[in-house]
Amino acid sequence: MKQIIPVALLAGAAPALLSGQTVTVNCPKERCQVAPYFAGEGGFVGESAGIGGEDEVRFIVVCGNATLTSTAEPDSNGIVRQALNDANALNCRPGTSGKIEVDNLKPGGWYWINDDENSAVSAFVPKSAIGNAQIEVTDPGGVVLSRNENGAATFVKHAPTGRVGIIPNIVPSRPIPGCSGTVGEDTAVDCHLGSPESWRLTASPSSVTRPLGGRPSKEVTVTLYGENFITTGAVGGDADVEHAMSVEGILFNQKTGTVPPEGQRGVLTWEVDIVPDDSRCLSANNDPDRNNPQTVTFVLKRLQGAIPVPPDDGVKTTFTVTCPDDSASAAAATDLVPENPFPID
Repeated sequence: MKQIIPVALLAGAAPALLSGQTVTVNCPKERCQVAPYFAGEGGFVGESAGIGGEDEVRFIVVCGNATLTSTAEPDSNGIVRQALNDANALNCRPGTSGKIEVDNLKPGGWYWINDDENSAVSAFVPKSAIGNAQIEVTDPGGVVLSRNENGAATFVKHAPTGRVGIIPNIVPSRPIPGCSGTVGEDTAVDCHLGSPESWRLTASPSSVTRPLGGRPSKEVTVTLYGENFITTGAVGGDADVEHAMSVEGILFNQKTGTVPPEGQRGVLTWEVDIVPDDSRCLSANNDPDRNNPQTVTFVLKRLQGAIPVPPDDGVKTTFTVTCPDDSASAAAATDLVPENPFPID
């Protein structure tokens, strides 16, 4: 009995895709899903990844010397059902075989090839894995093995029973861990090194209200974080603050970062002191800019003892400094007025 996957399953595949075959498709290695062997008719299903806010899925069908490109729209649940057959001219012509590449599809999608009596089903393979080491599929005799030159999958057919299957030829590889530790240690061997952009700074708090009068200064703690980095010695770094000329009362004297205590996250930390600026913040002084937040930019200028090195333009973060609200400002102004030295009974 024939067991062909029915086209009724593909009730979202649009026949009008013939006009879409001129679409230019770029299937980036880092997100492309590949059907390594495809021939004749079949199709694929999967869930749209919604990359860049786009739900449309783009795909390429390569058969021999022919390359067909098109797009598919997901249903209301984000599921794509795409037929590849003679009706929409997205199939492989007799005597040819090739592959399918699909962009904007989440991992977990799969495809099939319809044969005379049955359908062979297989999962998509990430394009990034196509370059993995390959194995030869065992030939027990009595079956036909079909594989494209340097292909990453083999089509298997047992003619007497009509059984068919698709067997990937690539060898799975374990994910490479992120780098950590010190150069020369086991933790820094065979690991994935981060990029210069992996360094980041955070300011806590990200917004601070100035103290008034003789009240104590407030502190902003800036912390440097990194991902997949290796240390080459003692880690140290110099930083600075940048702000408009009108911004006063920002004290940053200890520009060399310190290593956080054991158990505290981060690579280096710095402290920035925010001191009073009464001429601007006291409501009685009627400064027209009093209610506008002031922005301070913290910049890592130099980092030593760790790789990768930060970007040439440094690593930056910002925090804002604001004046107290009117009630706090008025109360502070009252506190600044001395008691009457000549009381009247």
